[in-house]
Amino acid sequence: MLLALCLALLGFGTVWAFRPVSSGATLVLYSAVGYAPQVVRAFVKQTGIRVTIIDMSTGPLLARVSAEGRRADWSLVWFDGDAAATALDQSGLLARHSAPALPWTKLGLALLPADGAYTPTGVTLAGVFSVPKSRATEKLDWNTLLTPAETGKFGLANPQLSGPAYLLLANLLALHGGWPQGQGFLRALQHNGMRLYPTNPSNELALQTRQIDLAVAQSSAAYALAKRDPAFTVIVPPRPAILPSVIAIAADLPAHRRAAAEAFIRFAMSPKIQALRQASHSSDALYWPVTTDTPSPPDLPPLDHLPVTILNPARWGAREAVIGAWFDRLTAQP
Repeated sequence: MLLALCLALLGFGTVWAFRPVSSGATLVLYSAVGYAPQVVRAFVKQTGIRVTIIDMSTGPLLARVSAEGRRADWSLVWFDGDAAATALDQSGLLARHSAPALPWTKLGLALLPADGAYTPTGVTLAGVFSVPKSRATEKLDWNTLLTPAETGKFGLANPQLSGPAYLLLANLLALHGGWPQGQGFLRALQHNGMRLYPTNPSNELALQTRQIDLAVAQSSAAYALAKRDPAFTVIVPPRPAILPSVIAIAADLPAHRRAAAEAFIRFAMSPKIQALRQASHSSDALYWPVTTDTPSPPDLPPLDHLPVTILNPARWGAREAVIGAWFDRLTAQP
């Protein structure tokens, strides 16, 4: 986490500047979603509003937003994880009542915050199993990770470095008694040789190079790997957590910039632009929509057939620092 914070404070990330000839409101988007440049390019072309993207992974993005506090350099943030978004809202950093009225699915309505401080833009699953195709017929569940056959052969992205992985950690705790009761299951995983990697891509690489035989991954990364490499497949264990991608507006923006930011959110959620997002080559394109006017990508199974967990973002967002510190101590043990 310290490394992520240092990188964020140094402004680590890719900067994309889209500046049309016309002048007007200027937006700064902190983004951790891979299709954001295509969305911004289309938005600038249609509206003439100038947008600069600072592109980074979720951990550094959240560290940077927290470090800036109420003196924000950003207008919009877009990343995975409603628990983190709720924590930012409770710190007074997000503009409330900014979520647009859209044709929400039942799940989309369930994910909308009561104060409208952020907008869910789609969902993935925090915690599916990415495995070699030879394991496709195996019946795997969370207890599989505790068996001798898996000792030292399973990995996941480190929740202290990978923002989306925190909801996986929270879900494992929730499924095994909550906090702090679920600590025992995490201790058992650590005892059975759990291997941690900084990001989903490094977790995938460990699987592809046979350092591990099972990667517990975000569903978008797992399905993207299976799509490009038929040697791998995805197994969904019982009750993975719903992981929303969210977009939010900075608190205290001038009225004209807030109006432009709200227009960007409506634009990003339009059926045409959701189709653009899903056509992107980023693994983030493999998400389930939360509006009824956009179909799911054909590479994904129907979400309504999967038993899933919807975690309370306020409860788990408030516990992130405490759980993270405990997890650091756990994984520091030899």
